[in-house]
Amino acid sequence: MKIVVIANTSWYLFNFRKRLIQELKRKGHRVYCISPYDAYVQNLLDLGAKYRPWKVSARGQNVIQELSSCVRLFFILRKIRPDYVLTFTVKGNLYTGLCSHFLFYKQIANISGLGEIFEDHGKLSILRDGFYRCGLSRAKWVFFQNNEDLDLIVHTKAIVDPARCSRIPGSGVDLDKFQNHNSVTSRDLTKRIFLIYGRFVPKKGFDLFLQAARYLRNTYSDKVEFLVMGSKYSTIQDSEDLFQKILAYHRDGIIKYLEWSDDVLPILHQSDVIVSPTQYHEGVPRTLLEGMACGKPLITTDWKGARDTVDHGENGFLFKPGDCRGLIDCMTRYIEMSRDKLLTMGEASRNKAESEFNEEAILKSYFDQIQE
Repeated sequence: MKIVVIANTSWYLFNFRKRLIQELKRKGHRVYCISPYDAYVQNLLDLGAKYRPWKVSARGQNVIQELSSCVRLFFILRKIRPDYVLTFTVKGNLYTGLCSHFLFYKQIANISGLGEIFEDHGKLSILRDGFYRCGLSRAKWVFFQNNEDLDLIVHTKAIVDPARCSRIPGSGVDLDKFQNHNSVTSRDLTKRIFLIYGRFVPKKGFDLFLQAARYLRNTYSDKVEFLVMGSKYSTIQDSEDLFQKILAYHRDGIIKYLEWSDDVLPILHQSDVIVSPTQYHEGVPRTLLEGMACGKPLITTDWKGARDTVDHGENGFLFKPGDCRGLIDCMTRYIEMSRDKLLTMGEASRNKAESEFNEEAILKSYFDQIQE
């Protein structure tokens, strides 16, 4: 069969859907990747996939440009004539769904987050809900990455028929790649190393991490270290402002800024605790999944998707969104924790990743739908 995978960046497809593409190829399917052209296109070609460029802005809101992107996608799909189209991002889900009203393929959509647009409860929400209803009405199946998004879309707003949707545990994590190689077994625990990483988006809680780092640095001095790794959105001013603030904290010696690397394993392995003070509208934060698989205790917010990764007190701690005092208290518990307890919580993270977030389960969910 011809199977198309679509996302807003080739980087996303290679870093988050590599295993899916490989398994589809192994099963004998012809795989096409559709995304804007970037430095990761060659990586997709090296996997044996075919590639078709699609001009779309990940966060653009110009109506004319978005309509143009949708039309371009229609002609790409019409030429390929796929049997299945697998989509993972908001625009990929909705624009593919709109095109399916005129083309003949089966769509499997993955709701990896609803975005900030669902914070609007005014008159525009009626238009938004109608757009989602039209975009997802012909999907063969819709996967949701957390129960809150599923309840909102399926039960509260009745946008998707509950008979053709289900929840999957985030995007899953490759347990073979992200191994438990805990640095605390091989070094003297004279300090605790906290790591936050990802795209520099204010709602992901970087500001809160910086505030907590300043307080704890003044309190514990050299007994703590704070690592911030990530990259900014060059076209978004809030992201640029946050990046400059991170650099200022780096210059002041409060945190250590690390440039983004696709190979996050070395940084994960040298860290003790993974932190995600998120209030971002995503499925399940990828950073938490990777940290769990590497046997790291977690700190995150009691927020949709994020809370799914933590059994409070067992493999991590939860705190209220936006509560800096709560974040400081969670970090303090780790700073004053014994080495054995830290190791035990890390092992609990790895066990939870194996039992609940194995990428193999995600792949099986897709293949079950395609088999049917």
